[in-house]
Amino acid sequence: MDPRHVNVTINGTGFAGTYTAEVYSMIPHKNGVAIQLAGVTAGHRDSAARFAARHGVARVFDSHAEMVNQLQPDIDNIACANHVHGQYVMEAARAGVKVIVLEKPPVIWPGYAAGRRADAATRTRESMEALAEVLDTVSAYGAKLLYAEDFVYFDGVRGMVELLSEATSVGKGKVLLQQGVCAHQGSHAPAYDTPSLSGGGSLFNKACHPLGPVLYLKQVEGILRDGRPIRPARVAAMALQILKQQPESAGEHFRVMRNVDDFARITVVFEDGTAAEVSGYDLSISGIRNSLHVIMDCAEYTLRVNPNDENELFMPAPQPAGNLLFREKLPTPVGTSFPRPRQTFHHGYVNEMEDAVDCVLEPDRWPQSGALMAWDTQAVLMAGYESSEKGGGCVDLSEYTQRTFQPHEMPDPARCGRVFQRL
Repeated sequence: MDPRHVNVTINGTGFAGTYTAEVYSMIPHKNGVAIQLAGVTAGHRDSAARFAARHGVARVFDSHAEMVNQLQPDIDNIACANHVHGQYVMEAARAGVKVIVLEKPPVIWPGYAAGRRADAATRTRESMEALAEVLDTVSAYGAKLLYAEDFVYFDGVRGMVELLSEATSVGKGKVLLQQGVCAHQGSHAPAYDTPSLSGGGSLFNKACHPLGPVLYLKQVEGILRDGRPIRPARVAAMALQILKQQPESAGEHFRVMRNVDDFARITVVFEDGTAAEVSGYDLSISGIRNSLHVIMDCAEYTLRVNPNDENELFMPAPQPAGNLLFREKLPTPVGTSFPRPRQTFHHGYVNEMEDAVDCVLEPDRWPQSGALMAWDTQAVLMAGYESSEKGGGCVDLSEYTQRTFQPHEMPDPARCGRVFQRL
C-alpha cells in the first residue's frame, strides 16, 4: 500500500509551535500514513529557519499567507501570538486548507490593534462579531476547524465520555457540578503581559483550559440525551492583579504581570441549571497544576493530570538531574516531586493532533473540539471580563448562544475514542 501523505504547516516557533512539531512524530502512523512538516513561518525568518533545521521542516516562509497559498497544506497549525489568530484562520480557509488547528484563544478584541479603549461589554460584542466572521469564513470555504483545547483531549476526559454514554443508556449521566484548575508561576512568553498581543491574562489564557472540558462534557451530555448540546447560560467571574499590588519581595519566584490579570475565577451556570467553577492563576510556586473534578448523578470523577502521584521522586541535590524537566514549570528538582513522564502525551496533545490527521483522512469526520467549542469558550471568557468589571455579578449569554451550529461542528461522542477496557 502506497503511503498517504499528510502535509502539515506550522505558524509560530515558541512553546506551542515546538510541541506541535514534536507531537506529529508521536502520532501512530496507522493505515500507511506519512506526515510531512512541509512549512513553517514566524515573526522573524531567522527563528523560523532555526526551527526548521531543528525539527526537519521542509521550507521556511516569510508570511503565513504565502505559506498556505503556496503549499495548500492538509493541516495548518496556528500556534502563534493570539492577536493574529483570526486573520490566519481566514487565510488558511481561503487557501483551501482542509483542517485548521487553532490554538487558544480563538480571537482577541480587535480594538487593541486600533489602540482603542472600551468597556468590557463593548469588547465582548466586538470580539464575538470578529469570531463570527472567522467561523463564517471557515464554513464558506468548507474547512474543518479544530479548536486546540488540549484539556478536551485528555484520556481522562475521553473516559468520562465513555462513562456518560453508558450511564445515559440506563437513565443516568447528568453532570451536576464541575471544577477545574490550570495554573503555574507565569508564562515567559513576551506577549503574555501585553493585552494587545495576548488579549488578557490568567482568565483568558489559563482559565480557558479547564473551561474547555467543562463545556465539552455538557455538550456531550446533551447530545447523548436529547440530540442537542447543553450550553452556558450566564457567567460570574473575577479577574485580579494580585502580585502587582504586593511588595517586590513577594514576586521573587513568579513572573509579575504588570498589564494583565494573574488570578481568575469563573462560575458558569448552564441552561439546565447545573454549574461549573474554573480557575486560572500565575501564582503556583511549585510548577504547573492541571486538574478537573466532575460530580454526576451516578459518579464522582477526579482527573489529576499534573501533578499526578503515580510517580514519586526525591532528590537531595539538583546536580544529578542535569537538565531533566520532571514536570512542566517545576522550578527545582530538589526535594520530593511527582514526575510526569511522556508529559506531552498526558497533556492531550497527541490525541489532539491525531484527531486533526483523522479529519484529513476521513472526509466525514470532524474535530471533537470544533466551531461550537471555540464560540462558547470565547463567549464565556469575554463575559468573564465583563462580569469582573462589574464587580463579579452575573452576565447573561443568551445573545451569543442564539448562534446555532451544524451537527458536524459539535462533538461526536461515538468518535471520541475508547480508553477503558470492556468486560
